[in-house]
Amino acid sequence: MRILYLGDIVGEKTIKVLKDNLERIKKENNINVVFCNAENVSGGKGLTQKHYKELKALGIQAMSMGNHTFSKSEIIDYIDDASIARPANLNTEYGKEILYVKYNDKKIAIVNLLGRVYTYTPLDCPFKTMERLLDKIDADYIIVDFHGDATSEKKAFLYEFAGRVDAVVGSHTHTQTADEEVYNNTCFISDMGMNGPFNSILGDDRQQVIERFKTGVFTPLKVQEDNEYKINGVILDFGMTNKISRLNMKIKI
Repeated sequence: MRILYLGDIVGEKTIKVLKDNLERIKKENNINVVFCNAENVSGGKGLTQKHYKELKALGIQAMSMGNHTFSKSEIIDYIDDASIARPANLNTEYGKEILYVKYNDKKIAIVNLLGRVYTYTPLDCPFKTMERLLDKIDADYIIVDFHGDATSEKKAFLYEFAGRVDAVVGSHTHTQTADEEVYNNTCFISDMGMNGPFNSILGDDRQQVIERFKTGVFTPLKVQEDNEYKINGVILDFGMTNKISRLNMKIKI
């Protein structure tokens, strides 16, 4: 089985970029199923139902989230029935802490966890949460989207659960790392990267971010307008021996 897992999708215009390129990418890489992190789609924070449906229409079978899961309050109205894995260590009754996806005769479990390093949201321990979930997961393959800042926390999670899950893929920093590896048959990367405007600061408007740094004054940010986009993610090959490789593309529109 060959899975394309796209890193954080930033901004609704990136949906159009994916619409124009995703099928080609799938064919060129012999992809069977596509997943993504979708917590930054709608205006850079959260996911509206409209944009959720547009991503589903592209053939993206599953989405994981992060610290902006509930930034668009309307998600409460549809998340329970959606193909979305919300952070399992976030204290809420809304949404699924385990998302199952079927492909032919195989079942994939997707778990989304939030890291606690540099995070001020009250969270359960991601390590203890994963132990609890492993007791009840019934799947052929398990993928964990670990959404956090610290590479050390993500790497520690890999070593704790290597051999018990099939992949630990990082998200949140919007910067693809070059540390992909397979340890004890568990695929790992600290961060899958970002899908969004190339000439931006993590997807956001350059000048607004620069002004924040220069003045220290917090102002709302908007997604950068650009005519070049990056497509970042990982390709996971699951079988007797699991494999991981990076996808890193630049697309002009």
